[in-house]
Amino acid sequence: MNTQTGSPHYLHKFFYPESLVVIGVSLKRINLGKIIVMNNKNIGYTGRLYGIGRDEGEVSGVPVYNDLSKIPEIPDAAIIITPAKTIPAIMTQCGEKGIKHVVIESGGFSEYSRGDHSLEQEVLEAARRYGIRIIGPNCIGTINIENHLAMPFAIFKGSGMIYPGPISIISQSGGVGDTYLRIAIENHVFFNKFVATGNKLDLDEVDYLDYLMQDPQTKSIFMYLEGFSRGREFFDLAMTSEKPIVVQKSNRSAMSAGIAQSHTAALSAADDVVGSALHQAAVIRVKDESELIVAAKTLLLPLMKGKRVAVLSRSGGHAVITVDACYKYGFELVPFPGEYLEKIKTLYDTNIIAHQNPLDLGEIFDYTIFIKILEETLKLDNVDGIIFNHVYQSSYEAEMSRTFLNGVQELTAKYGKPVAVTLISDADEILDIQKNHPFPTFTTPLQATTSLWGSYYYYTRLRDRNGRGKPVEYPVKNNQIDSIKSLCLHEKRIPLTNEALEICRAVGIEPVKQCVIQNEKDARGCSLTWPVAAKLLSRDASHKSDVGGVQLDINSTAELEKAVKDMTTSISKLPGSPAMDGFLVQEMAPKGEEFFVGASRDPVFGPIVVAGFGGIFIEVLKDRAIRIAPVTELEVREMLNQLKMAPLLKGVRGRPALDVDALTDLICRVSWLIHTRSDIHELDLNPVIVHPAGKGLSIVDARVFFG
Repeated sequence: MNTQTGSPHYLHKFFYPESLVVIGVSLKRINLGKIIVMNNKNIGYTGRLYGIGRDEGEVSGVPVYNDLSKIPEIPDAAIIITPAKTIPAIMTQCGEKGIKHVVIESGGFSEYSRGDHSLEQEVLEAARRYGIRIIGPNCIGTINIENHLAMPFAIFKGSGMIYPGPISIISQSGGVGDTYLRIAIENHVFFNKFVATGNKLDLDEVDYLDYLMQDPQTKSIFMYLEGFSRGREFFDLAMTSEKPIVVQKSNRSAMSAGIAQSHTAALSAADDVVGSALHQAAVIRVKDESELIVAAKTLLLPLMKGKRVAVLSRSGGHAVITVDACYKYGFELVPFPGEYLEKIKTLYDTNIIAHQNPLDLGEIFDYTIFIKILEETLKLDNVDGIIFNHVYQSSYEAEMSRTFLNGVQELTAKYGKPVAVTLISDADEILDIQKNHPFPTFTTPLQATTSLWGSYYYYTRLRDRNGRGKPVEYPVKNNQIDSIKSLCLHEKRIPLTNEALEICRAVGIEPVKQCVIQNEKDARGCSLTWPVAAKLLSRDASHKSDVGGVQLDINSTAELEKAVKDMTTSISKLPGSPAMDGFLVQEMAPKGEEFFVGASRDPVFGPIVVAGFGGIFIEVLKDRAIRIAPVTELEVREMLNQLKMAPLLKGVRGRPALDVDALTDLICRVSWLIHTRSDIHELDLNPVIVHPAGKGLSIVDARVFFG
């Protein structure tokens, strides 16, 4: 249901077709179309089912026709699984029949072309002509447990998949999607809906995400993606989601094509942008299927709203391992209050138990006591989550363990706090519980601790995202930028440094005081405060220092004249000497910490902003943070705190705290400029000299590239 219009979502019939036709069904042999028909018949698809093949007859009681026009109704959806070259004509037949939803499961499209038009383009043109929406091609379609719809062409037994759960899955790969489904079933994590995107000829992950965000049966959304078709639209949509979104994004090592023109492009590798965008939108990113199933279990528990953890363990050694895991994630093992310890002492008659956090329960064998201690621990205001290491013998504690998990499930719901239970027993016993018991469990203390960290991460990201506020809409002097751009286009060059700084000034970013001279004779016309720096202005030399085009700490007019003359002479003697468009003279900035602030236009996510400490930190340590632009003040402060060198911002070892307010304002303005001026492709401020708190910052260099 479209929450804005109240009408059904345009993808609704892909998941809830009241009638479905499979095109490509054989009566004489088992083929993929026949398997799809049999699957849906066997698992009890609730709608009306038809087949289309060369011959007329029945498959499992389902009527099969040799022509779409013979079907006694207009099917809500069609599945096509015939050779790729036949599909354009079949699309036309679907359109003439009035079918509006088509799933193309056939592959092989990249191998066929006709003249200047690809086979896929022919299919798309037919779809547009008749108003048909397409899933695929080269996919396995959708699954909906609510109505027992199963479009995949693999034999679908239905075991464990007939119970609708809270999770829905979007997968760009049918194979990976199948892996997700199997792992989920093996861990008693039931799903609700599934869609394989295939080649994304028409519909893509943004369409499916939009649908599942509005689907009342879907409580969390899991995605496998190899690439984003519409990265910015995905980001904007995810920013509004109150449902957890978990993404496994492959192609992590793929790099953008072309040679970077600036540090921003060179340092903002594609996967960095993806990770930053997902983080900014409070999307949980996982590296593989094992992390994905931990995330799925985590989201079945209440969210962790703080970093204070209590550890209850039936094994002292596992308690120590858990403490190490908690330390890894920065959790706080809070001391238990005296009244709590006195209370739990009344629950058992042994004196061996260690009264501390972690709490050693090794000498207790009464499972009712475990539940009582767990409840008393959940009551504590200074405990946000609990890790319970359940070490037991399957030979005589198996049934009690299942009863114990029933109690844990009731208590987590009652107190709204997560309890991550680690099962430590025989492998077959653990597999049996994980497959058949509804309460999510983990197999190692580290896995359980990782679950709580993931829960806390998602809770804080969601809180921060929803509290981010709105970006400041800074006034931009567009006429000032347009005149510089016009001149650069006329002269077929990039903006010179002084022009790039003027572009920054157009959004309120003030550089140091400066003047432009053409040669040493103009030096006396500069009314600046000594000392100054002199820099070559050249349309050819992007790095002025590489050609000897920078002179610092100039303390008089005479020194400035000599510096300009010397640079002119030495540069003119260079092989293939760069053009000399003049010299920029600037007042020397006070000492401070070098920073880098840049922006660029990512081909997938659009405008981004990048910031980090300058010099070796950005070049060698790759210590930078990226966000999708425009950003808010709160997003920038979080961005800065993400840096490895963030402690320098607050001052360390006698170094003063830096002017974070001024730096935050600068990054916001740069992000607004790249957002509002779509013709700016890249922008570089390097270095930015950040001074002690309250002293501001100095902008001494800039590069801008129009796209």
